[in-house]
Amino acid sequence: MAVGAVLTLLLMAVVADSGGNPDTFTGLCISSSGSFSLLTDGSRTLAVYTHLSPGTVYRVEGVMRKSKSGWAMNPVKVVRTSPAFPLERIRAAYWPSRGCYLLTPEKIRLGWCLHAEKGAILRLRGLWYGNRFYVVEFTSEGFPWRPRDGMPWTVEGVVLSSGRRTILWNGSEEIVLYLPYGTRLTPGTRVRVEGIVRFYSRLSILVDSKRDVEVTGRSREAPVNMAGVGDIATGTCTVTSAGRGLALNCTSLPLYGFSAKPGDVVKIEALKRRSSLLCINCRLLEGRETLPNGICGFEPGNFAKIRGRVKWVRVYRNGFGLANITKDDCWVLLKLRKSLGVHLSANETLTAYGTFTTYRGLRAFEVQSGDDLCSGNC
Repeated sequence: MAVGAVLTLLLMAVVADSGGNPDTFTGLCISSSGSFSLLTDGSRTLAVYTHLSPGTVYRVEGVMRKSKSGWAMNPVKVVRTSPAFPLERIRAAYWPSRGCYLLTPEKIRLGWCLHAEKGAILRLRGLWYGNRFYVVEFTSEGFPWRPRDGMPWTVEGVVLSSGRRTILWNGSEEIVLYLPYGTRLTPGTRVRVEGIVRFYSRLSILVDSKRDVEVTGRSREAPVNMAGVGDIATGTCTVTSAGRGLALNCTSLPLYGFSAKPGDVVKIEALKRRSSLLCINCRLLEGRETLPNGICGFEPGNFAKIRGRVKWVRVYRNGFGLANITKDDCWVLLKLRKSLGVHLSANETLTAYGTFTTYRGLRAFEVQSGDDLCSGNC
């Protein structure tokens, strides 16, 4: 009773001092610190000398006084209420990242963070104050289903490559991922990534947090002749040539990330990309030294090991040469390009690894490099 009487007397004193009814103001509390709060209705702002809850709409009564910084009130009555003023409407994506923002795709800084999922499309109602938007209420529409420049998007796929830039295969196209510093993904893993879409030369996603990258598993396996882009191709193959990548007899695609010699038999688990294979787990099954002597099994295009005696050698003016390699009743012409840097002599025993071909209609054999020739007991 005593407290009520005191408040009544205070209100009567304020009314008397103002010369009439107390002033009334309805606004959204946008900040509060100690016993000082700030209310706005979108067009006017009022400093209130009491502690209020930011994000709540209040109706306050008291005497509004003009100060150097604006209007202020020491309220005698404070009531929570609904907005009695127009609210701005915005449809945007919620994006908490070193602060809380909306993306339309223009970046809008929020007065406070929301209990919403990152990247979700929201319909919001609120007020502007300065360069910030203060949300009164919002509803979520879920997540974007297609990429839009400057807006969030979530994509799942297989990592095709990593390093200077990361390439993701989503089942239909390659997407470039720009990951946070120190984040590295392993080729062949499946990941779910959320970030901001950018249409550069290719569809790209800018990822600003490690928390926005989730590894969901490993790509599916398939036989090398049936694997699609993003699959782990498996099989046992013979190396037909070795350079920057390995050529295999089981596929037309070069294999990278593994070293072997022509003629070696390898077991591969390799990520299939658009125009190559990347070794995930490869191992040597049989070295080429174990191959049988195929000098009598001439068939153009086939890779083989041949071993025999050098019957004769001819070198032409342009540096190109031929050597007749003979074993019992079988023979083949060994093509000696000048770039091989090899010099053979008659009657020496020679082992060569290469491919059967023809030379002016005659049976021939071609090696890739001088390392594919071995003289003597080897």
